[in-house]
Amino acid sequence: MSELLDVALMPANLVFTVLLGLVLLYWIMVILGALDFDFLDIDFDTDGDVDVDMDADADMDIQGGGVLRSVLEFFYVGEIPVMVLVSVFALCLWVISVLANYYINPKGSLLLSLPILAGNLIVSCMLVKIMAVPLRKLFKSLEADPNATRNVMGRICKIVTTEVTNGRIGQGEIQSKGAPVLLNVMAESDHVFHKDDEALIVGQNKETGVYIIAPVDLT
Repeated sequence: MSELLDVALMPANLVFTVLLGLVLLYWIMVILGALDFDFLDIDFDTDGDVDVDMDADADMDIQGGGVLRSVLEFFYVGEIPVMVLVSVFALCLWVISVLANYYINPKGSLLLSLPILAGNLIVSCMLVKIMAVPLRKLFKSLEADPNATRNVMGRICKIVTTEVTNGRIGQGEIQSKGAPVLLNVMAESDHVFHKDDEALIVGQNKETGVYIIAPVDLT
């Protein structure tokens, strides 16, 4: 155990050890209820930039473009919670770095650690992509509900993510006989919906499966 700790704290491994420690701290706080499961708010802007903010929910503005957008879509960001992908990536980086430096670079040479780092990043990205495929299916199955696509038109949903607009997908919750049904929703007009707002489901994008919502007019 002490040998593993010594290797983990080597300069070549220290960054990944700290990163993994932060990820573990995050999951501990989630378990204790100090943080929500979705933690990063990701916006795809129309100019191709991506803004990442620390927030209680993970939403995605779909009107983006460019290389970075393609990369995020490649790793199924938006279909898999961001922190799940970050956690898998951090674990892969740490394991590969510790093993590679232990067997190939036991003296901790910074010069030798550079090609190890480059290879580590490439292999870790490949592993994340491989593991993202079953994770994507898992989260789809968890969100799937046999009644979700039936009898929802005209029903009231409650917004459970930070913000929903005409260009930003969020989630709305519909009460059912069993567990609440979560639907991916997007605003019909320029109206901005915030967490805990109520909205009326008025349509669905057949290509994406996203439901279109409008303000509830109680007057």
